[in-house]
Amino acid sequence: MIKLFVFDLGNVILPFEHRQIARKLHEKSAYRSNFNTEEIFEFMFETDKGLINDFETGQISSEEFFGLLKDRYKLNLTFEGFKDIWNPIFSENKKVNETILYLKSKGYPIFILSNTNELHFSYIIEKYPIVHEMDEWILSFEVGVKKPNAGIYKMIFEKMDVAEDEVFYIDDIEQYVNTAREFGIRGMVFKSAEQLWEEVGDIVENKRQ
Repeated sequence: MIKLFVFDLGNVILPFEHRQIARKLHEKSAYRSNFNTEEIFEFMFETDKGLINDFETGQISSEEFFGLLKDRYKLNLTFEGFKDIWNPIFSENKKVNETILYLKSKGYPIFILSNTNELHFSYIIEKYPIVHEMDEWILSFEVGVKKPNAGIYKMIFEKMDVAEDEVFYIDDIEQYVNTAREFGIRGMVFKSAEQLWEEVGDIVENKRQ
């Protein structure tokens, strides 16, 4: 029986488009003829080596992250101006919100488990009330590890006394769902709000217990 739902944040609850960040930073670079937007994007977001990894695990502060980018690309930007570029990349999936509120109405606790950073999450908690419906936030920049590191998944069981197969995890990245399954956690690779609603409906109606 499922007793806990755990949601990824980006591209599940909040769709986002982050390539625009590289484009806007390129426009602010004094040396933009030396770089293209793809180089900037890769420097920030490359899966294994991107600067985002240190930022999303709390190894560097928001100010340090900005400072490294500003120095590398000679950005004509203040920190406040950088936040105006960095933060507004999200939209809201209202149908996913409806599913979350439905689960809450049925008495299920809900966690967020997210690779994110201080700037983005501070912005999100001010702009998107749905995150305040969650019972716990497990955030990479606060706990010091990010998916698919096993340590972040273990935090679920530190927050709630629940068996692995009593947890249902939703993420848009298949690798992260597969890592959760290695713990015995049930899960789904998110494709659409309609698919999520169908999965949740099956669970709530005891069709998959």
